[in-house]
Amino acid sequence: MKNKKKLALLSIVAVPSLLYSTPTLAAEVIEHPQTAYIANNSYNANVANTVQLINNINNTTATFQANLEAALKAYNALTEVEKQYVTNHATLSAHQQTRLTYRKLATQIEEKLASVDATSANYYTNVVETRDWYNTLNAAQKSFISEAARKILTSTVTPNTSLNTVVAKIQLLNASRSSFHKDVADARAELNALRRFSNVSLPSGIEQLLLDAEQLVANDKTAAKKVEDAIAALSSTTSTAHDVQTVKTAFEALTPVQQQLVPNVWTLVDFIQGEYTLPTKENIPKKPDSSASAAIPGEITAMTKSKKTYKAKINVAASEVNTERFILTTKDKITIIIPPLYTLVNEDEGVMEIQVTKRGNRITLAVTLNKEPVVFDANMEIIIEGLTANSSIIHSNELGNRVPADFIISGNRHIVQTTISDTFQIVYN
Repeated sequence: MKNKKKLALLSIVAVPSLLYSTPTLAAEVIEHPQTAYIANNSYNANVANTVQLINNINNTTATFQANLEAALKAYNALTEVEKQYVTNHATLSAHQQTRLTYRKLATQIEEKLASVDATSANYYTNVVETRDWYNTLNAAQKSFISEAARKILTSTVTPNTSLNTVVAKIQLLNASRSSFHKDVADARAELNALRRFSNVSLPSGIEQLLLDAEQLVANDKTAAKKVEDAIAALSSTTSTAHDVQTVKTAFEALTPVQQQLVPNVWTLVDFIQGEYTLPTKENIPKKPDSSASAAIPGEITAMTKSKKTYKAKINVAASEVNTERFILTTKDKITIIIPPLYTLVNEDEGVMEIQVTKRGNRITLAVTLNKEPVVFDANMEIIIEGLTANSSIIHSNELGNRVPADFIISGNRHIVQTTISDTFQIVYN
C-alpha cells in the first residue's frame, strides 16, 4: 500500500502540469494580420499617403508623368491588405491608360516630324504643320514628346529656299523631263513654304508659268489613268488580241512622262507577250442584251402605248433580281402581273418583251424572250377592271375550240391566269 502511494506521488511530481496549467492566451496562438486601419477606422499613414498621391495626379499638367510614377511606387509598396483600402485605385488605373494614349500620340507626332527629310522642299511646311498639331496638346501630352523633337518644334525654322531659287526652278520647268512632275511639286512646295514664312511676291508671269505646269501635270495624270483603266479591263477570258493591241497603241501614244504614271503596265506586257491564251472573237461569251428602260422588279411600271398596244421590257440575266414580280399598268383598266424570273422556264438571257393589245372585247398577251415565246412555271395574270360580275372570259384551246379561260373574280376585277402568251375574249352575259 505504501508503494502505491509513492508511485502516485512520483507521477504527480514528474508531470506538474497535472497539478497546475496556465491558460494559453489567444494572442499567443492566433497571428493577427497587419491592419490597414487604425482603431478609429481612419487610414493608416501608408494608405492615406497613397490616396493623396493619386489625388495629386493631373493628366493635363507637365508633372503628370512624375506624379503618376510616385503614386504607382507608393501603391506597389503597400501590403495586399492595405491595397484593398485605396479607394481611388480605379483613378490610378485610368491614369495609366491615359499614359499609354499619350505615348501613342507622341509617337505619331514624332513620326510625322521625321517623315520629311530636312533637305526636302517640303521640310519647312511639314515642321509648321507638325508644330500646329503639337500646339494643340496640353502640357502633359507635350511631356511625352522627345527632347530632340520638342527642340525642333519650339525653335525658329526657316524655309530651306529663297525667292530667287523658286523663281529659277519655275522658269526651268520642262514637261519633257522625266522629273517634270517632281519638279513642279517641289516648286509649289517651296513657294508655299516662302508664303507661310513671309509675304513674298513673284515677278510678273512666274505664277502663271507654275499654274500652266500644274495643268500639264493634271493632263498627264488623266491620260495615264485612261490607259491604266483600259489595262485593268483586259481579261484573259473575254479580251481578244485586237483588244490588247488597242490598249498597247494607247499606251504607246503616251509621252514618256505619262507612261511612268501607268502602274499596271507590266500586266499589259504579259498580255502582249502571250502569257494568256486569249479567246477568238467568235467564242467570246456573249453579254446578254439589256434595256435601260426595263421594268424594275417589285415596283409598278407604266407600259408605253403605241396605237392599241401597250409595251414593256424586262431584263433577264443572272445579275438581275429574280425573286420579285413585275407590275405593269395601262390606261385601259388592264394590269399585267409577270411572276418572278426564277419561275421562268426559258434558259436564255436578254430582254423580255411584253405586249398587251385590246381590240373590242379581245385581249392578246404576247411575251417573248429573244423573239421566242416565254413559258413560266407560275401564272402570269391579266387583271381587268370594271367588268360586270356575270361576265366571263374564254380562249381557244389547242384544238381551236373555245373554252372557258382560267380566271377568278375579285370584287370588280376579273383576273385571268396563264403561263403562256394567249388571246382572251370577254363575254358579256
